[in-house]
Amino acid sequence: MKVLLVNSPSADRPVVRDMAGGLGFDGGNAVVLPPLDLAYLAAGLLGKGHQAEIIDAGAAGLTRGAAHELIRAKQADAVIATVSLPVLYSDCAFLKEVGAYFKGKIIAKTGIAYPPILQEILEKSSAGLCIYGECELEIDKVISGEEKRGTAYMEAGGFRMEANLLVEDLDALPLPARSLLDNGRYRYVLLGGNTTVMQTSRGCPFPCAYYCAYPLVQGRKWRHRSPGHVLREIEEIVNNHGIRSILFRDATFTMDKDRTHAICDLIIAGKLGIKWWCETRVDRLDEPLMRKMKAAGCAGINIGVESGDTEVMETQAKIGMTFDKLKAVRDAARTLGLRLHFLLMVGLPRESRKSIYETYKLMTALKPETIGVTILTPYPGTPFYHEAKSKGFIETENWSDFGGHRPVMHTPALSSEDLSYAQRMLNDIFYLRKAGLYGRLKAALLAGRLKKWAMKDK
Repeated sequence: MKVLLVNSPSADRPVVRDMAGGLGFDGGNAVVLPPLDLAYLAAGLLGKGHQAEIIDAGAAGLTRGAAHELIRAKQADAVIATVSLPVLYSDCAFLKEVGAYFKGKIIAKTGIAYPPILQEILEKSSAGLCIYGECELEIDKVISGEEKRGTAYMEAGGFRMEANLLVEDLDALPLPARSLLDNGRYRYVLLGGNTTVMQTSRGCPFPCAYYCAYPLVQGRKWRHRSPGHVLREIEEIVNNHGIRSILFRDATFTMDKDRTHAICDLIIAGKLGIKWWCETRVDRLDEPLMRKMKAAGCAGINIGVESGDTEVMETQAKIGMTFDKLKAVRDAARTLGLRLHFLLMVGLPRESRKSIYETYKLMTALKPETIGVTILTPYPGTPFYHEAKSKGFIETENWSDFGGHRPVMHTPALSSEDLSYAQRMLNDIFYLRKAGLYGRLKAALLAGRLKKWAMKDK
């Protein structure tokens, strides 16, 4: 077979399809990541003797028309195209257009595992099949119809969704087919250009599965690659593609501290000269590990903090994290020269206006190098989604708004307008303080307004 894998053109707005656990996240030109899921599927096909090509329409800035011209020219037997939650309508419309001229098999590839939305994808597109599971090792059988696990489809009796397909032994995965990508197009705002992504583990067992998309997409069981298998991919990235900046996309990169030490030891011994970034939890870090990570080329870490309200932090956000633990990691990072990016959000059900002000005080006290503030999104299928839906919190199910930066709900204490205001103020105050004297003066003015707003708590 000849299979064409397409990262669909984002007609509505830039979306980082790899983020939010693979559901998709509102992005911008500063973050353009390679479609790792398609590169894995392509490698699986190539390993079975099939032909595969990747069209990354998003990274190339292709219009729908240009993407259609390429698909026509390739004359493939099957097309696999991405569908992400915030651009679901656009992606489905694109696939429907493909169906008007393409006579081979049309397959949607998504991280969404919520049955009603999978059915919506099938009904709104020309796809005869939708892959939602980890089908990398069985992709040839999925296309031929021999394997249906990890897929959804329509048949005479209506919608059918087969059991999920997860790869238990991640070392069995082939290395992603980066040779099919235009690697020079990819960049991550905290690492710069010529950056690629790696995933050394999947799944996350922590209680933040209450609202987080990672366990929803990858499961609660943590599965990991061996240090040697990780090193093999890093060597391939450096030696075959000349890339030395790597973003590790694990939900919790340092879940197993001993494994992280071993990976770092191999990088150091190999003298690979890479610069990398990862994401993890405060309670899976300590000073010796951070020192080893720095020696192995780690430039910075994304830390899930969520809220500055101590009670919210310890009971509903990052259970297991405390302000003291966070401060210890911040102090160690400052000493070692590691940059920290705090991942903050507004909209947890127990938060109030005073909670938002506590978040402002936390970021002011600990001074991370950068922050990102999002609005909590009730991703379909999470326990939080079902709770918010049953309590009437959700105000819209227009999936175009489910990109992490638009309010789609209210909470007992905060309106959707409050959530937008809080997000904007936290981001503006933080970054204005880095913008010279005028910026600092304006930030002080905004901080005063935020305090007055918080004092009017319900």
